Amino acid sequence: MSARALTYYDVLQVERTAAPDRVRVAYRQLARRYHPDHAPGDVDAHRLMAELNAAYAVLSDPEQRALYDERIDAIRAARERARASFIARLEDNGARWPWFLLFATMALSGLCVGVSVYTNYVPSAATPIVKAFSR
Repeated sequence: MSARALTYYDVLQVERTAAPDRVRVAYRQLARRYHPDHAPGDVDAHRLMAELNAAYAVLSDPEQRALYDERIDAIRAARERARASFIARLEDNGARWPWFLLFATMALSGLCVGVSVYTNYVPSAATPIVKAFSR
C-alpha cells in the first residue's frame, strides 16, 4: 500500500477522468457490497458507507467535483514544491555545517569522553562526588 492519502476517487475505485455515469455505477456497486443491511457482521460497514456517501456526494456534483479536483491539484503542487525545496536544501553547500562548528563539536565530544575515561580509570583523579556516585 502506498503512503499517499486516499482521495474520493480511490474510495469509489474510479479514475479521476471517469464519467459521471461510471462514478454512479461504481457507487452503486460498492454501496450494494458494503451496505450495513447486507453485511450485518461487518463492524466497519457504517464507516465505509459514510465514506462512500461523502465521496459520491462530491463526485456526482460537477461544481463540487471541479472544486475538489482543484484542491487535489493544489495539495499535490504544494507537496511537490516542498519536496523540491527540501532536495535543494540538501544539495546546497551553504546549508552544511561550517567546518569550525564541526571541529568544535568533535573537540567537545572528545573532551567529554576523555574526562569520563580519566575519572573512571584513574582512581586518584576522582573527586569525592564522583566516588559517591560510583558505588
